[in-house]
Amino acid sequence: MRLQDQLFLQRESVLLDAARLLFRQQPWDRVTIAEVATQAGIGKGTVYKHFPSKEALYARLALDMSRANLADLRALHATQPPHLAMRQVIRRAFEQMLADPILAQLCQHCDRPAFQERLDAPCREQFLLLERDYIDFFGQLLHATFDDRVLCPADCQYLLWGVEACVNGVMARIASGGFEHWAEPIALGDYFDRVTDFIIAGLRGQAASLCALPANHE
Repeated sequence: MRLQDQLFLQRESVLLDAARLLFRQQPWDRVTIAEVATQAGIGKGTVYKHFPSKEALYARLALDMSRANLADLRALHATQPPHLAMRQVIRRAFEQMLADPILAQLCQHCDRPAFQERLDAPCREQFLLLERDYIDFFGQLLHATFDDRVLCPADCQYLLWGVEACVNGVMARIASGGFEHWAEPIALGDYFDRVTDFIIAGLRGQAASLCALPANHE
């Protein structure tokens, strides 16, 4: 790699680190490109050579986090027995969100169609490819967990919708600060365990129902 290219990547990394730091210090949607440039010690005009808009910066951070999380989940799945894989992966996903709730909120924001419509075509394609990677991983996880079921890709997508709804609910609960203000509070760790049990029970029941449908075997 040319020295010029190395310097470009290094500068980009500094900008991303600066944005992550600022997002933890103040509302992320109010941070400006000028503030990111100042934090990174880089001229504002130079920032636009890497990220043409604040949306492009958001997208890059969301893509980086989602790819890193997917890599962690794949590694976890590879080291777990099939009967434990689903539970460990779901639980780990919740822990990842809790560890970095600000970036988790940013990822949720970047998943909105209205947001992605403002991105250029190559960036939108990266989100589509990442979504396919997650769907493929979820399908592998389902087949490993329910190896007595024959699930087609459409079945896996159907089941993923339910899991996504639960995950979004957990993300919203983390963003709200947990349950300390409730009359009968529950620790987030215990909450994660109960939601995980709920998801697995739902997946098991729905997978059995789908496999019982004649159309599934045509």
